[in-house]
Amino acid sequence: MAETTVTFGNDILPMFAKWQSRMIWRLDLTSYEDVKMNADAILAQLQANAMPPPPYDPLTPEQCATFQTWMNEGYPQ
Repeated sequence: MAETTVTFGNDILPMFAKWQSRMIWRLDLTSYEDVKMNADAILAQLQANAMPPPPYDPLTPEQCATFQTWMNEGYPQ
C-alpha cells in the first residue's frame, strides 16, 4: 500500500485556516467533512483564482496541486 503524502490535518487545513478568523465562508474550511463534501467546488474556485477572494492572494499552483493530490488520494484525514 502506498504511503499517503497529503492529509487534511497536515496539509489542507493549514492552507485554509489562515483565513478562517478573517472571513465568513459558505462552509467551514476547517471542517474535514465540509471540505471533503465540497472538494470539487473548492478546487474549481481555487483553480479559477476566485478563492480566496481579494484582497487575499490566490493559492499557488503548488497549493492547488496539493489539494488535487489530497482528493486523488481519497481525502485522507
